[in-house]
Amino acid sequence: MSNDSVNLNTFPSNRYEALTFLYLQSQDISSLSPEELIEKYYDVYRKIHSHYRNARQNNLDWIETR
Repeated sequence: MSNDSVNLNTFPSNRYEALTFLYLQSQDISSLSPEELIEKYYDVYRKIHSHYRNARQNNLDWIETR
């Protein structure tokens, strides 16, 4: 008997990655080194995630809690 399940990892895998990617697309990142780019990515990701978490904790109306 074979295992027919398929597990695909996709990017973006959540709303934080998607928003981070969309934000960075609108920025001029052409002069960044690979190291600077990953630092920028994680900095933006942390800000987005933190903002969303704080909004949920404060029960802001614009945020859906799912």
